[in-house]
Amino acid sequence: MKPRTTVALALFAAALAVQAAPNMQAGLWEVTTKMDMPGLPAGMGQTTVRQCVRPADLEDPKKTIPQDDKCQVKDYRLQGNTASWRIECKGKGAMTGSGTITYGGNSYSGTTKMSIKEGGQSMNMAQTFSAKRIGDCK
Repeated sequence: MKPRTTVALALFAAALAVQAAPNMQAGLWEVTTKMDMPGLPAGMGQTTVRQCVRPADLEDPKKTIPQDDKCQVKDYRLQGNTASWRIECKGKGAMTGSGTITYGGNSYSGTTKMSIKEGGQSMNMAQTFSAKRIGDCK
């Protein structure tokens, strides 16, 4: 897997890991992620994915996470409608970081900051994401 894809999956997984927060509804969600990383050309760091969140998924948010056994969400905390966490990814391209997400009924937004170590060098990146429920799952 390419490092950029692994980063995007890790951060998407972190965002999904906290979706069991209040005001999260089952349905089809569209998540847009914008990445700011040194050396990344403008416009290259944005992705949009759709995720079907079923009622059972809200009971166990791990069911909604794209599986990547290298990353683990830690220290999850929810205060009001805002969740925070740390994430650690092991192996090649090891990463550590933290994030927050604020829920607003049929939408949420948040940020994640990561530090990536690869080839003996460290690189920092920031990511913002926003999501909205766009309907029912098909």
